[in-house]
Amino acid sequence: MKEIEYLIPKSIKFTSAADDLHSQCNSFIENIFQKGRSPLTIKEYARTVAHFLEFLKDYLGHNVKLKDIKHLDKITLNSYLSYYKKPIKNHLTADLKEKFLNDKYSFLSKKPKKILEQDRKFFEKKETQILLDDLDKIFTGQIKSGLELNNKLKNYKNLDHKIERLRRNSCIKLHNVSYEKSARSVARCTSVLRTFISFLIKNNKWESHSIRKIESSKFKQRTDNKVFEESEIINFLDYLDPDKQELSHDHKFNNWQHKRDLSIFYFLYSSGLRISELLQFKINDFPLKEFTKIKGKGDKERFIVVLNIVNEKIKNYLESCSNSINGFNLSNDDPLFVKSIKGQKKKLSARDIQRTMKSHIEKFEGNYPTFSTPHSLRHSFASHILRGGADIRTIQELLGHSSLSSTQIYTKLDEKSLLDIYDKSHPHSKDKI
Repeated sequence: MKEIEYLIPKSIKFTSAADDLHSQCNSFIENIFQKGRSPLTIKEYARTVAHFLEFLKDYLGHNVKLKDIKHLDKITLNSYLSYYKKPIKNHLTADLKEKFLNDKYSFLSKKPKKILEQDRKFFEKKETQILLDDLDKIFTGQIKSGLELNNKLKNYKNLDHKIERLRRNSCIKLHNVSYEKSARSVARCTSVLRTFISFLIKNNKWESHSIRKIESSKFKQRTDNKVFEESEIINFLDYLDPDKQELSHDHKFNNWQHKRDLSIFYFLYSSGLRISELLQFKINDFPLKEFTKIKGKGDKERFIVVLNIVNEKIKNYLESCSNSINGFNLSNDDPLFVKSIKGQKKKLSARDIQRTMKSHIEKFEGNYPTFSTPHSLRHSFASHILRGGADIRTIQELLGHSSLSSTQIYTKLDEKSLLDIYDKSHPHSKDKI
């Protein structure tokens, strides 16, 4: 068990389990490890099991024993899945006052410093100015009752869309909002529980269990809310790139940490990497070859394409790191991407990259979705090269998908892309007549 302890976060210790169950939880994780699952998968299994046991401890009123798992009923299992999903009211109007009162939004300005070209006509409308006046009254506390709030906002059509336009033009700011889990997340959770309890059934020779009565969760694979237009990503990267901003950029953009983050975002988007794959590189691997072999999920090897601009940004980061007063002397065996903790160099983590990207998006005044993640860059990479003419098999190889079905989610192109492909390829298209 010692060899896999480093794979499980320190916060996950199955403390809600009694001794007899605790030992079998460890055995379960060790079994997952021996099957060759990736470190990220092992963490996700451990996290889900620990979360499940925490729920049961509160639900049952005591540390969870092995016999408690054996006698779980369908109602309890479904109660946990409902709790895991965390259903909340999503309709913006119905929940608007609560979000305002809980500081989920903050009001910045009724007149943005810079209006995006695609939103210029929106701000010229009288209705938009009235909405801004109403929102200003809400934020400043001039409107207090829920009834008065609803009366003010009920006549606005597509209010959530208007709020998003105001956000991306820096009139309002949306802070962290906890949304309910997606159908895919619930399906993944159900699968982990099924695997965990099946392990206990086999290990303890139980004859039956209510987990077998829980239907597999169905979900529709969607990437359309995780794929962004080329212009959105390029504008975001240009904003972060001091070489593109000349003298107008933030002075912090010159420090080695920022240059490290910039090189990471370029790398993820241009090569379609998972974060775990990006973090496997060492200093000795630089400069990266145009075709570089990596290990993906399940230690499956594949080649990725590394563009010159990626090597250029990594070079800028490494030089800045070495020359900085607070920088490091990096050796060949050090991770390629490092961080500083109390002056000591440490390997960058996936969570570090996620936090950093979120922070940059919140400061960016352009049109880039606040819910974007580093993994969104991988989705966008696949979608954009598909639009550019790459075939589905090539994309499968570049992404490292074992099954073609995983790659086929990117084939749902927008209408314009389909028409462009038709015009270029069909002999009867108008371009060829």
